[in-house]
Amino acid sequence: MSAVTVDPRMKARRVAVLRAEGRRRLRILLVALGVALAAAAAWGVSLTPLLDVDRMAVSGADPAERAEIIESAQLSVGTPMVFLDVDDAQRSIAALPWVRSARVWRDWPATVRIAVERRVPAAVVPARGGRTALVDAHGYAIGWGPGPAGPDAQAGDADPAGGSPVAGLPHVSVPFSGRLGDIHTSADGPLAVVAAMPDDLRAWVETVTLEQGQNRMGLELIGGATAVLGDPVLIDAKVSALRAVLAAADLACITTIDVTMPDLATVTRHHPCRP
Repeated sequence: MSAVTVDPRMKARRVAVLRAEGRRRLRILLVALGVALAAAAAWGVSLTPLLDVDRMAVSGADPAERAEIIESAQLSVGTPMVFLDVDDAQRSIAALPWVRSARVWRDWPATVRIAVERRVPAAVVPARGGRTALVDAHGYAIGWGPGPAGPDAQAGDADPAGGSPVAGLPHVSVPFSGRLGDIHTSADGPLAVVAAMPDDLRAWVETVTLEQGQNRMGLELIGGATAVLGDPVLIDAKVSALRAVLAAADLACITTIDVTMPDLATVTRHHPCRP
């Protein structure tokens, strides 16, 4: 049998192709090795004190609330920045009853920043155990006001850090039996009245009342007079009518101001009148 003769040019071409393939594989291997070494180096640097949390900056809260925010977020100085779960920290802070919203982010190389927006107390309502609760305009119970803890107090019912001011807040007579963070839905009507009251009217109001069975609202005014608002409808019109009466009428001996029908407000006085 005769030997097969291979054209030298074909043999040279095959050798060139094999060498080129080898060089390509070597380049891929070197690139992959370089990426792995760079990642390992970066990981090593991230675990050094150079990229640890050195400072936590909190904005939107007073100094007394800072510790509660950081504790809720479970963040601590010295933790590697890459290990921080900022999304979980943000959710935990936002779950605090008095926090409306929260944002947590890394500020490289070594700072964690936390920005919170607080809920603003709008009214004071009676609560269990002789206490009072602070609620915002949407009915969220954001803190406890003055009053003894009482036998119905439960774990986790501590006041928010730093407390919340109650001076000047109107009272709403509808009792609250829930916990901080719950929504006081049964006070929706009175809270809508509170939200609609301008400062000049608010200065007259001691308590917003609600007859639960009748769903009729009223106001207890400074000096002992009462305002009858009726059903929780046309609230803005009723508030405007009441303001007009208070601004124009001789308030001596007034017992009742009825704005159930805003266009036909009526005033009842003591008889005989003894100012």
